[in-house]
Amino acid sequence: MRIDRPLLAGLLVLAGALAPWHAVAQECVPQEVHDPPRFPATRGATLTMAPDTYRVGGRQFVTNVYNRNFLGPTLTMEAGERVVLSVVNAMRETSSQPAATTAWTNLHYHGLVVTPSPDSADNVTHVHIDRDAPPRPYHFPVPDYHTRGMFWYHPHPHGISTSQVAGGLSGALLVGSILRYFPEYERMRPRLRERVLLIRDMSFDFMTSPRLLNVNGSTCAALRIAPGERQLWHIGNFGSNHFVNLKLQGMRWTLLAMDGNPLRSATAVDSLWLPPGSRAEVIVIGPPAGTRARLYSAPFFPIGPQQDSLPVVLGYLVSSGLARPQPPLRAPAGADASVVDTVHFLRQAEDVGRHTFRFHFPSQTTAAVNDTVYGPKDPPVNVPWGQVQEWTIINGSPALHTFHIHQTDFLVVSVNGREVPFESLRDNVPIGVHRDGTGRTVGDTVVVRFVFEKIAAGPFVFHCHVLQHEDEGMMHNVCVYDPKDPDGPNKCNAMFSGGSAHGH
Repeated sequence: MRIDRPLLAGLLVLAGALAPWHAVAQECVPQEVHDPPRFPATRGATLTMAPDTYRVGGRQFVTNVYNRNFLGPTLTMEAGERVVLSVVNAMRETSSQPAATTAWTNLHYHGLVVTPSPDSADNVTHVHIDRDAPPRPYHFPVPDYHTRGMFWYHPHPHGISTSQVAGGLSGALLVGSILRYFPEYERMRPRLRERVLLIRDMSFDFMTSPRLLNVNGSTCAALRIAPGERQLWHIGNFGSNHFVNLKLQGMRWTLLAMDGNPLRSATAVDSLWLPPGSRAEVIVIGPPAGTRARLYSAPFFPIGPQQDSLPVVLGYLVSSGLARPQPPLRAPAGADASVVDTVHFLRQAEDVGRHTFRFHFPSQTTAAVNDTVYGPKDPPVNVPWGQVQEWTIINGSPALHTFHIHQTDFLVVSVNGREVPFESLRDNVPIGVHRDGTGRTVGDTVVVRFVFEKIAAGPFVFHCHVLQHEDEGMMHNVCVYDPKDPDGPNKCNAMFSGGSAHGH
């Protein structure tokens, strides 16, 4: 079966008739690509943001990147450890990045359920790392109960996030291994090759920049595999603005996780629908020797931006060498009992805080939530930890959006009034479009449920993760407080109105 369009917010398109190849897509000559370098996030390493020169798709770029490498290093750690690292802002003006877009920055650890303390943790509302300032330390714990999987990091300075991320400032963060939830795959881990694949779009301006999708810096990546070999791929859409509908022609992915959260069970899919900021962890099995399967981003259904109306080849899965036949596996396990219990708790909760937020464009140059263009001192949505929240997100435009909230995962409950079967928790979900009964393009309505844990106490944000929309104002402050503190909401308001909030 195939999940139909209104349920695409769950990001699963189940295995069905494989999508045809569109002959209009341009072929390319595959080139070898390398995975990003890895180093521990726990030993005081430094991420230095500074300009470097590199080539993507035959074009030369000079932009600001981490540690003089277009591929931000993959940070690794285990749940229960502490992040200990520093960020240095040595950025400079480049041909693609005016001086104003490099003057300050910060760092967001996307998907981690950790403290947003402005002191030295995952905070973007009060942290302001100026150019040539002393190194900014980050040190905070990742709880031992944290889910394992793929997360990521990127700068989050309001108004200039697009420019910094589009230039290459993003990287993967692996907490343990997603295979923990899939014992049969975990047992073969010592001989299971893992790849970290970063999809970037290089769009410094969503409306005018040509889409330049690439995988680990290549617009035509050669991804080698032996016949019958199993590989674990960690795939992240770490660009600034573009959605991808990722396919391997003639093949299916075995999807294990979305957004660092295991699926209820490993699932065969033919598409990975990845909005900006989302991740997928999949098992790929090598096809017969001599096979070259196209890796491409297919058009969106039913509508998308005009530049997304054609498939784009990203590279090829190339099968060669000696066959490595693998024994068949039983249906692997998936989300553990704690995740299933969380889903039941969220669905059945009756003492629920309800809010509705509408994403739309008040003008050609601004974006808003509930008619308000973001301001760093705007009053936050104040939420007590421990209370289940049900938020309705309305797309009030014909454009594609996403919903991302910091410091928690969420359950997608329904899309356009239709219940979404549980597959996995998420931290990022598309808020798409559909055609109504008159044929007009109208926005979707997505309902999500979540609960903040005590560790999330403090100030942060939710926003559209199409970063140009966020920069234009499609964002809102949030603050989590102690439900036993009667002055909690006032303390939250003071965090923003007291003048300490930077222009995130």
